[in-house]
Amino acid sequence: MNQKLILEKVIEEVIKLSNNKLNFQEDFERIVSLAIEKNLINELESFSFQAKYITGLLQVIKRRENINDENYSIKMKQELIESYEKLKDLLKILTSNFSPFIQNIFNEKYFQLTQTSLTNLNLLCQDFSYLKFYLNDLKQKKDSN
Repeated sequence: MNQKLILEKVIEEVIKLSNNKLNFQEDFERIVSLAIEKNLINELESFSFQAKYITGLLQVIKRRENINDENYSIKMKQELIESYEKLKDLLKILTSNFSPFIQNIFNEKYFQLTQTSLTNLNLLCQDFSYLKFYLNDLKQKKDSN
């Protein structure tokens, strides 16, 4: 299967998994497209793993925010910070081949130390968590054959 068909299939399936509700579909498509084109599949898989992990960690933190266990809170915050750093490093690798104009947009949108950038990054994580679901599903199908 050629790269264009693979890309179209991946995007189609992820959009389906998200119930047509990707937050940043254009950015998602750009990142996946370039990762496939530049053979950065391992980085893309790692990025989707980190995105899914962060999304899950945020849900755990929100559910347990009323618990006053300070050690637990410190551990969760540290895990979250480390995961964000890994995610940002991977995103920088995945976007390093973008044009300077697009790189600048990504820097402003996802890498600033602002609440808006953090919110955007979390929304992008939600989008890529669907990719992780898709990749897990592919692996399951492959393992069962």
